[in-house]
Amino acid sequence: MAAPGTVLLSGRIPLTRCYAVVKTGSNPEATAQAQVKIMSQAEVDKDTRYQGNNYKVLSSACYTYKSEPLELTSADAYKQVKMKLSPAKILEEIAETKDENPNYVYIIPFRLSSPNDQVNQDKKDLILKLNVTKLSIYFKKGSQTVNLNTVTGDEWAFEAGMAMVSGVQNTWNFTAQIEVDRSDEALNTYNTANGTAYLMIPEAAIVNINEGVFEAGNNEAAAAIRIRRAGLAKGYTYLVPLKLKPITEIETISINEKLHYIILEYPLDPEADRIELTTSSFFDVYGWHISNDYGNLIDNNNETHFETQYWAITGNATYGTPLDVRIGKEVHSVMFEYTTRGGGNTNPQDISLWASNYDEVTTNSESAKWFKLGDVSGVPARYEAHKKYSSKVFVSSEPFKYIRIAVKTGNEPVDGTGTTAGGCWGMAELKIWAN
Repeated sequence: MAAPGTVLLSGRIPLTRCYAVVKTGSNPEATAQAQVKIMSQAEVDKDTRYQGNNYKVLSSACYTYKSEPLELTSADAYKQVKMKLSPAKILEEIAETKDENPNYVYIIPFRLSSPNDQVNQDKKDLILKLNVTKLSIYFKKGSQTVNLNTVTGDEWAFEAGMAMVSGVQNTWNFTAQIEVDRSDEALNTYNTANGTAYLMIPEAAIVNINEGVFEAGNNEAAAAIRIRRAGLAKGYTYLVPLKLKPITEIETISINEKLHYIILEYPLDPEADRIELTTSSFFDVYGWHISNDYGNLIDNNNETHFETQYWAITGNATYGTPLDVRIGKEVHSVMFEYTTRGGGNTNPQDISLWASNYDEVTTNSESAKWFKLGDVSGVPARYEAHKKYSSKVFVSSEPFKYIRIAVKTGNEPVDGTGTTAGGCWGMAELKIWAN
């Protein structure tokens, strides 16, 4: 019996190993009898040839083997002995005993004997060493970035390449499934590490996810996720954190926990999504604006400006003194940009953005049909002259065609709490993008 090479342990199905007992001698037609048994730990430890090798004999739970007499007839040159290995049991037993001695060499030791015939003493033993090669599936790339304004169609399939790391050729047919890791941890970890504020991909945007198929002889595969445009709002960047599911077909193939990120940039188009503002785009249901100032917001001249009344106390606790704008169509996302006026002494502060889809808001100052999109942060401070500010993109699942830029403070409070006239706010230019 001769020592075998590496035995790769992986797979739910037991591995069958075959070894040959060879008949030698000057008379090839002679008969012979032999038996192959598995040595115990005590027998290995007692044999001086194996002392100091840290051999650990695996228990019979790790294999299926029946020692039976071998009858080699005159026509036989050899006889085979077979055993089935249970990779899962072997790995389990290794995990349970590794702490006893981290240098253990796990073996299944065979010994050949014969009741009547001579056995070659140098080749009577076969020490089967179990070299555990860990198989793992991982994503080949860490991320991919796509600008959705550069791709056509309403649905897209994005592939995530996978590979097996093992140092050996794959000999199994199995599938590797992926899923979106929708946990707050996955999103926040990425955003914190990269200084971003991406949104999690909405469930409504995912059409389906296809598994990757590994075939014997191929160590690579690709899974795919299909995403629809209708589930996304323009103006945002979405994160799709993909993770591998455990391999159920082959229990000893592990999965790497490193995620694959698909980054979907979906910006508002600077040209196609810009709203063409005119003086009729603005309306004032409260009478708190200065007549004919709207044109100054859209004349591309930073030396002119729009301003609210300063000769009367204006504003209320909810909206301050707002600027209302007709978008001209139903949209779900909006952003705006303004330039502060010269001197900057009436720069708007304490700003929030509201929206409505009801025409009555253009004439009814008491309308309750406005809903809040959010607060506006990071605006230029008072006295910052000719300073350009771009808001974030505000998104709503409810469509809207009017927006209200609600301002509570300018040079003084403009939320109705002033005690004397003089409070107002103003800006030089205003641009709006919406989709």
